[in-house]
Amino acid sequence: MAKKEKRELTPEEKAEKLEKKLKKRKLFADTFFKAVAVFLTLALIFSVAYIAFSRPLPIRQQIVKQGSGTTPAAAPSTGGGTTPAATTPSSGTSTTPAATTPSGDSGSATPADSGEQGGETPAADPTQSAAQVINAAMAAAANAGYTWQRTGTLNNLTVPSKDTLNKIINGVSEGSTVESVVGGFLGAKGNTESLTVSAGQTPMNEEGTDTYYHWDQYKIIPTSVTDDDLKNLQVNGNNYSFDLDACQNPEAGSAGFSRFTNDFVTLSMVSGEIQKNVGSAVKVDSMTATYGPMHVDMTIENGKVTALNYSYVANVNPLTLKVAFITINGTGDMSVQASYSNFQY
Repeated sequence: MAKKEKRELTPEEKAEKLEKKLKKRKLFADTFFKAVAVFLTLALIFSVAYIAFSRPLPIRQQIVKQGSGTTPAAAPSTGGGTTPAATTPSSGTSTTPAATTPSGDSGSATPADSGEQGGETPAADPTQSAAQVINAAMAAAANAGYTWQRTGTLNNLTVPSKDTLNKIINGVSEGSTVESVVGGFLGAKGNTESLTVSAGQTPMNEEGTDTYYHWDQYKIIPTSVTDDDLKNLQVNGNNYSFDLDACQNPEAGSAGFSRFTNDFVTLSMVSGEIQKNVGSAVKVDSMTATYGPMHVDMTIENGKVTALNYSYVANVNPLTLKVAFITINGTGDMSVQASYSNFQY
């Protein structure tokens, strides 16, 4: 069989073939650079998702206080609560009055003291200022047992390509969203957490390998507020109501807000957690967070806190993360209500 002879292309055919080849090269170049852009975007999304899912989420845990076989009733939301009656006998005895929980449920009344007269705290000195009374009572409460309840809600979260990011996150964890992931880190998932701790006890996670997530921020601390910090102060018997001004990027002791509570997140905390989970791949460029104002309602009987409720709002605008040469800015607001009740001294 004769070998098929290769036909020589005409100049017109050669030009047409060259043109097709150039078009293919241009198409490949366009597709390649678009693919690189998509890849970098997915890398950024993966980094954010990795931060969220590489740590255990906060787990509700009840640590029943010593000597009690039941879990106390949950405390009410901030802003309400009945005033416990406090009577001081004129006979000279040092009996401490009973303190009811703010829920008003007579079945959950808890003695304000252990019953040992030797450990009772005398009534507050009438010459003390409100700030001095509050600081002394909070110092005692920091070493007491109590029931803690907190609800944090994330609002108006704005991030680039939120719909796309939600699809990616939902693929990793069904039902999860940007709001639930970011809210989990900030302590604003929209759920209510609660714990009952005994005096001197540090609550642990379910595995017992670490402390309860963010407990250093949520526990009662010895306060150092000043009279100037207490805005709109109202004292009605044993009940104290006041506001603490908003502050930007609080640090411990830097403002009235942070002299009363550790319930806030700082730039160093965010950077440290991201560094712990993903190393230097993701860098926190900056964070501007405004916490407050905070409203506080508390009851102090015989120098001891028997009920404490607070609420506040916070705004983050912005939190700037950088992955390689890509910068992403996020903004959002959150609201928090927290209560402490059933104190055991």
